Amino acid sequence: MDENGTLEDNDALWEKVECKRYELCRNITPAKLTPYLRQCKVLDEQDEDEILNSLLLQAKANRRLLDILRTKGERGYGAFLESLEFYYPELYKSVTGKDPTRRFSTIGQEGLTQFLMNEVMKLQKNTKVKTLQNTELSRKTRTLEDEYKKLRLANQELQAFQQRYNKLREERNSFSDELLRIKDENYKLAMRYATLSEEKNMAVMRSRDLQLEIDQLKHTLNKVEEECKMERRQSLKLKNDIESRPKREQIFELERENEMLKIKLQELQSIIQVGSVYLLRESAILDILEHDRQEALEDRQDLVNRLYNLHEEVRQAEELRDKYLEEKEELELKCSTLQKDCEMYRNRIDTISAQLDEVEKERDQAFRARDEAQHHFSQSLVDKDKYRKQIRELEEKSDELHIELVRKEAKLVALESRLRRMSKDIPLDQVRHDHITTVISFPLMIYCPANHKCREQTKYSVFCFLCSLSDFDSDNMEMECGNVLLCNVQK
Repeated sequence: MDENGTLEDNDALWEKVECKRYELCRNITPAKLTPYLRQCKVLDEQDEDEILNSLLLQAKANRRLLDILRTKGERGYGAFLESLEFYYPELYKSVTGKDPTRRFSTIGQEGLTQFLMNEVMKLQKNTKVKTLQNTELSRKTRTLEDEYKKLRLANQELQAFQQRYNKLREERNSFSDELLRIKDENYKLAMRYATLSEEKNMAVMRSRDLQLEIDQLKHTLNKVEEECKMERRQSLKLKNDIESRPKREQIFELERENEMLKIKLQELQSIIQVGSVYLLRESAILDILEHDRQEALEDRQDLVNRLYNLHEEVRQAEELRDKYLEEKEELELKCSTLQKDCEMYRNRIDTISAQLDEVEKERDQAFRARDEAQHHFSQSLVDKDKYRKQIRELEEKSDELHIELVRKEAKLVALESRLRRMSKDIPLDQVRHDHITTVISFPLMIYCPANHKCREQTKYSVFCFLCSLSDFDSDNMEMECGNVLLCNVQK
């Protein structure tokens, strides 16, 4: 019956803990509770290793801790509540509904003393480890700072090279743009020169066409003038012929003479008829006269024929003369036309020669201007290349000086960091030794008060101080030191 009652009491006690099982598993840290529970001898080394190292999740470790403590019965329950009272007063109040009493009934005075000494030793070890870690981290930090400074200086050097590269690239781009602009200007000038040359050629051709038209008009004018002269000459000849024609009075006189001759002829015929009687008588005389008349008629006929021939010859001579005169006039006209044409072609040749001379002068002048421009441009390019080379040399010298300055600064920073490390190594060892000595001696001084009545309160204050110094985190288990001990000592 007693055993059954004890089991029921244990179950009743652990039922309160089970009601808060989820909150406890979520909030407590097993690494904080296991040292005190081992000091109370409710956990052994195997249980502690299983709780802290075997399980990866904190909730599982807490559940395993509660299961192990439940197997320990009332002693495990009391030790667990005391550990909650020490480390988690709020959880203790939540589980029991009571305020912490600050009593150590389970562990006892000697156990508490031993536990406090163990905690002090752990704190000393942890403090030493943390100090060494801090020293190592400080050393690594200084090394990283030195490397950062070196990298920063190297970055500055690279930035200087990058700026120089960007500057050279910008210069290349500007030169490319300038080259394209000059090519465009050259193309525009070539197009303009071709257009002007074409316009000039068109103007020259137009002027030549106009000159040809002028020459043709001059030739036509000369021809018309010659025709006018010929017509005028013929009109003068006709006028002279008209003027040389006999006058009306002379014609009347000739007609009267003709009538008188006709009358004489009739008289002679009448005389001949009258004298026909005397013909017989004078037949011999008549024969002689007839013979004379026949001879006279023959002579007259010969004379008439000769006169006619002479008239024909005269007429033919006049026709030939007129023909030759016309041919002469035509030849004179052709000669004058040829002279005019010759003079016109001579003038045209002179004009073309003058134009050719002018074109040659313009060409020579253009060649001289082109040679001068090319010489000036080549000289400008040479000067520009020389100045650009000087600028590039100065920039390279400036970059080299800047890089040398950066390297000097890097060396100076390295020397400063080395000197700083050399100056900090000796005081750091001394400070580390003094700090450890103070941490070791301070809890022992507090643990030995003069008044025996305050021993329990002093032990509790020292324990709280150690708990505050060993405030472990659930993830990385880092210690954080506080001032809880001084506050409790003052109380």
